[in-house]
Amino acid sequence: MSDEFVTGQPTLPALLQAQTARWGDRLMVQVGDDMASFREVEARSAAIARGLLASGVGKGEKVGVLFGNGPDWVVAFYAAVRIGAVAVLLSTFAKPRELAYTIRFGDVRTLVACGRFLGADYVARLEEAFPELVGKAEPELVMASAPLLRHIWIDADAPPTWAKGRFGDLAEAPGAARFTPQILTAIEAEVTPSDPSLIIFTSGTTSDPKAVLHSHGSVAAHGQMLARYMTFAPGDKGLTTMPLFWVGGLIMVMLSGNCRGAAFLAPRSPSAEDMLRAIREEGASTLQLWASQMGALMNHPNWTPEDLKRLRPTSAQQLALFGLATPEQTPNSLGMSESMGPHSKELFDNPLPLGKAGSFGRGVPGVERKIIDPATGATLPTGVEGELCIRGYSLMIGYYKKDRLESFDADGWFHTGDFCVIDEDGYLFFNGRRNEMIKTAGANVAPREVELLLAAMPGVVEAAVLGLPDARLGEMVCAVVLPGLGANLDEASLKAALKKELADYKVPKRILVLSPDDVPRTDSEKVKKPVLAKLLAERLAAEG
Repeated sequence: MSDEFVTGQPTLPALLQAQTARWGDRLMVQVGDDMASFREVEARSAAIARGLLASGVGKGEKVGVLFGNGPDWVVAFYAAVRIGAVAVLLSTFAKPRELAYTIRFGDVRTLVACGRFLGADYVARLEEAFPELVGKAEPELVMASAPLLRHIWIDADAPPTWAKGRFGDLAEAPGAARFTPQILTAIEAEVTPSDPSLIIFTSGTTSDPKAVLHSHGSVAAHGQMLARYMTFAPGDKGLTTMPLFWVGGLIMVMLSGNCRGAAFLAPRSPSAEDMLRAIREEGASTLQLWASQMGALMNHPNWTPEDLKRLRPTSAQQLALFGLATPEQTPNSLGMSESMGPHSKELFDNPLPLGKAGSFGRGVPGVERKIIDPATGATLPTGVEGELCIRGYSLMIGYYKKDRLESFDADGWFHTGDFCVIDEDGYLFFNGRRNEMIKTAGANVAPREVELLLAAMPGVVEAAVLGLPDARLGEMVCAVVLPGLGANLDEASLKAALKKELADYKVPKRILVLSPDDVPRTDSEKVKKPVLAKLLAERLAAEG
């Protein structure tokens, strides 16, 4: 796929070089006083890339990247991918057991990491993850618990004996000077769009995360495609707390913004106070936040309407927020790690037409969609609900270490597990995950349908709908709502409002008002519905 930013088929090295040539000294990434321009990221990543080559990292080798959002993350990522290595994106949220799993499963050979981030000590976490590290002082690591891991470069104040040095020391690694700019350019030329570029771990709520393997082509091309859907402009600073090691931050803010000459701006911490500081003092001009964080920001006692006036909307999903369209005209978007972000989305100047309220938009060009009967696999007619299947340029190579047929069917379709409807005009309506459907008194209830109606009610910041075991109904529909600042939500009133919109069997039998601290979440702010269901069952049992 060609684009105005990169001619021919794209790779991530080509994307970085095109951005540097076009935007040069413009800011590319910032966290507080730590910032870097496009030119600085290109130069620093080139130096680190030569150090990786000197330490034995070659095309196809796995480089673990463990940093918080900021210049070091961006430099490490580009240093790996521009030499054809595969960047294994590691979560700073991960506890020692999770770190051990992702580093070993991802076949990480070289790990580059921060020493501390938001109070977490990663020297201690790595030693707890791999007890064999303690006391090691060898040129190369050899451990049964991580048999492929050879080198760790970590930005600790005093690097432990098992580390090769600090991250920045890679630029001066023995032999790095042999890899001249000409050699690095020649190596970059050997990277192709079909080569693997990164492994991204999903934020699963019930099991170990899946390792999603993407090519250079899927990442670079989709970043450019989504830039057309976003309103970023040269000089913008896109504020987000979404981590770069997940698709939200990587593709929706960093890559799509950088393609337009905009910078990625991370607050010093994900607190509402630091987000406000980034808006008022650090020049944020746009923002992309999870719903719960947007609610926390706008419910902060120091938030004012003037703060919103400092910002511009970034996408069609923010039309209502900025008063440019009604909630009914404002689309959502739908995507996943496996599709490198949105596969269904609307352009900024395309508010939803009459009768399309609640839609997640039409298909992104180059991505095919169809609805099937999950029981038979048969393609369903337009307007009939079933499981969404997708295929196209932005789709993953596959799940790492899984057979292709575990990722795709024989015709190359990926079965998303999302229950959806696509109407005659191509607008997609999302009705929830296949494994979340509630069966009550013989009827199916899509939690998403009820959640959207609740979330649109005055005073409701967020809603979660789930089924609890019930001897008479099979499952009882229940809901949790989070109130906005100063809102006084009443269960009876919420039910009455829902009954005007829904069949009686879809209306929750119980609606509980909870505080944000009472709702269990994953690190990516998704509600842990199995855990929440258990908590609700215990609470309702206690109420008798």
